[in-house]
Amino acid sequence: MEKENEVEKEVVDVNDDKDDNIIEGDDGEKDKQEGIDGEDDKDGDKEEENNVFDKKKRKKCSKAYDDFIELTADDGTTKFQCIHCKTFLAKTSTGTTSHLWNHLKRCLQKKLHLKKQKTLQFQPVKSKFEMNPLSDGRYDHMKQREAVAHWILMGEQPFNAVESDGFHFMMSINQPRFQKISRATAKKDVINVYNIEKKKLQLELKDINKISLTTDIWKSKVQKISYMCVTGHFVDSQWQLQKRLLSFIPLPPPHGGVDIFDGLIKCTKDWGIEHKVFTISVDNASNNDVAIRIAKETFSRSRKLPLEGQLFHVRCTAHILNLVVQDGLLGIKTIIEDVKNSVRFINQSESRLNKFSDVVNHLGIFVKRLIIDCPTRWNSTYEMLLEAYRVRDAFPIFQQREPSYHCCPAVDDWMKVKDVIDILEIFYEATHVISGVDYPTSNVYLAVIWRVKHVLNEKENHVDEFIRVMIKEMKKKFDKYWGSCNLLMTIGAILDPRFKMRLVDFAFHKIYNEVDARANIMKVRDALYNLYFEYVEVDNAKSRKGTTSERCSATCTSSTSQGKLVPSGLSMFDEYLDTIEVNGPLKSELDIYLDEGVVRSQDGDGAVASEFDALAWWKSQELKFKILSTLARDVLAIPISTVASEATFSAGSRVLDPYRSRLGSDMVEILICGADWIRQLHGIKKPIMSHEEEEHFYVVLNTT
Repeated sequence: MEKENEVEKEVVDVNDDKDDNIIEGDDGEKDKQEGIDGEDDKDGDKEEENNVFDKKKRKKCSKAYDDFIELTADDGTTKFQCIHCKTFLAKTSTGTTSHLWNHLKRCLQKKLHLKKQKTLQFQPVKSKFEMNPLSDGRYDHMKQREAVAHWILMGEQPFNAVESDGFHFMMSINQPRFQKISRATAKKDVINVYNIEKKKLQLELKDINKISLTTDIWKSKVQKISYMCVTGHFVDSQWQLQKRLLSFIPLPPPHGGVDIFDGLIKCTKDWGIEHKVFTISVDNASNNDVAIRIAKETFSRSRKLPLEGQLFHVRCTAHILNLVVQDGLLGIKTIIEDVKNSVRFINQSESRLNKFSDVVNHLGIFVKRLIIDCPTRWNSTYEMLLEAYRVRDAFPIFQQREPSYHCCPAVDDWMKVKDVIDILEIFYEATHVISGVDYPTSNVYLAVIWRVKHVLNEKENHVDEFIRVMIKEMKKKFDKYWGSCNLLMTIGAILDPRFKMRLVDFAFHKIYNEVDARANIMKVRDALYNLYFEYVEVDNAKSRKGTTSERCSATCTSSTSQGKLVPSGLSMFDEYLDTIEVNGPLKSELDIYLDEGVVRSQDGDGAVASEFDALAWWKSQELKFKILSTLARDVLAIPISTVASEATFSAGSRVLDPYRSRLGSDMVEILICGADWIRQLHGIKKPIMSHEEEEHFYVVLNTT
């Protein structure tokens, strides 16, 4: 018996030594097993090789040993010592660890150690999610539910996504302790997240001075219900331009001006910003004109609007440019239809697409796609003509190979298309600049529009008759909206330190004749100073209120035993200052700002949408221009297009898909507004695309 025990002990020791040499994750070695069990485990090893997702087995070691060290006592026996409380425990001959686990469960020092131990959690670079950077390593199911609610809002996921087997499989692999979430729970969590973020936004809006709004109407194709969207634009305390979706509510028919006004008033009162509305940007629909007129009259009764409301109504610049271009494109309507029908004909069958792609490859033209435009969006028409013009030589060759193709544009038609593309290019660039929502646009308004007018003036005497007719129609529409002086366009440019009054002087002499240019420049200067002095008056009122309270506290610092107030020396000094500082500074902040030179762009390419940050410049000059910087903050936050509201309709079409057509209007607002807030919270930006622009159709060519 003793010999057998010695042999068994030697076998165990040898296997232990071999296990110490095994490297975890080494695919080149196989696990070693003890004694006679080795033969039986060969079949199991074969099964493991068949499953590539399973790790190869190895001898398991108890985690209990991590909290103990092995020591030799004075009597020669081997014992385990707890690394936390230094208690000695026996080492059993059988190698059991039950007594070690029992000790760890009641070890007070270990519990204190776990409580103090923290795990670092790194957030995304641009995320503002408020979470404790140091948290214990325990699984928090409530935090997980909150994260799932954020995921649903960010990705516009349906509630039943959390009940899918794939979602539960993914989450359980990541966290084995994850507990299943029902769609009802997910819905409740989304509502809670919406309410939390709404309270945060309400607190943020309390601290702002002015807010500018954009609004538009969209009709759901699924529900057949019209929704009204209201978006707020403001500059926060850190001088960052912010855009927040404030409401997405159903609008009852007939969608008149009074209905739109009621929706605006409801939104502003719900958020407590009815006394902070600076401007409202809308498209050129007649019902919007009625709504803005009523809103202007209503707001002016309770407070004084800046410049008596001359800046209150902002017409969507992108919509005006669209109207100007659409009028011009009427002259080549038949050519546009031929190009569109050609692309459609090519895309109707795979054989036609392959034939046309072969022609393009043989000609060595590097074009990978063609575009079928959206009729209501001229920029998509421009892209369609541009891509088709690049492969213009392929169409006649394709016609020879496809006898049923009868809408091939002629050579003269392509020459007209080239002239139209040259004109539309400046409109395309202008639309791209003014449609931005992540940077101020009111300061580049004049720089973009005067360039458009300059191009129209240059092309007015074109050698081609059809171009002259086209330009005439475009100028007629242009002058309808921008023929008179636009104050927002000019004041925004003046408050850009790159432009100031220099751009107004330069551009007006390009746009108007000499007499009208001088008259409009004086009109702009007078309006600018009137607006500035309105802000000075507001600041003085705040200063007087603050000075009165300070003087009261300074005067009432001492009293006699009879309760008689005794003026302090500080109050008498204030009276002395009033006698010698009756007159203010000779120059106002606006005078100083205009007298200084402009900030020259470092890139030198003359691009309007350069990397220059006007808000960052005003932030650095806030102490120097206390009042003027407040004015600049409010003006630079004004959007000159309604692209921000139109982009919301793209999300609306995804949320209100055929599978969720029974969603209530309140839940629709929670999902769409909540998604906007959560994306802003985590710094997630989606491409700005209107619901109509998504209707573009791309024809992919089989080019090499």
